[in-house]
Amino acid sequence: MRKGVSLEVWLNLLPWLILALLVACSAFFSASEAALFYLTQEERNRLATGNRAQRAAALLLKNPDRLLSAVLFWNLVINITYFAIAAKIGLQLSQQASASPSTPFFFAAGSLLTIIFCSEMLPKSIAVLSARHLASLVSLPLSLAVRVLDPIMPGLHFVHLV
Repeated sequence: MRKGVSLEVWLNLLPWLILALLVACSAFFSASEAALFYLTQEERNRLATGNRAQRAAALLLKNPDRLLSAVLFWNLVINITYFAIAAKIGLQLSQQASASPSTPFFFAAGSLLTIIFCSEMLPKSIAVLSARHLASLVSLPLSLAVRVLDPIMPGLHFVHLV
C-alpha cells in the first residue's frame, strides 16, 4: 500500500489552501496600491528612467484612474471569493456533530480579521515603508492584471463616475 496523503485529506485541505492563496493575492493588490500611490513625484521620475520593471511602474502611474480601478476591481473579486469560500467552510463547520454552536461565529470573526490584517493593514504598512522597491517588484504582474481589464475598463470608468 502506498503511503502519503489521501485524496480525502487533500479535498478537505483544498478550501483552506485556496483561502490562503486568496489572502496572498489580496495582499498583493493592497500592497501594490499603497506602494505605487505613495511614491513622490521625484521617485516616479526616477522610475521612469530605470530598468524595465521600474519603467512599467511609472507607466502604470501615468493613468492613475485606470490603475486604481483595476486594483480595486481585482481586490473586490478576490475578497468576495474569499468570503464565499469562508462561508461554505463555516456552514460545513456548523453541520459537524462535534462542533460547538459558537464555532461558526468564531470562524467568521477569524476570517474577517484575517482578511483585514493579512491582506489590507499589514501589506499596506509594509508597502509604504519600501514603496519604491516594492513598486518595481509588483509592476510587471500588475501591468498584466490591468491589461486584462482593458476591454471592460470603459464600463468600470462609467460606474466610477456615477
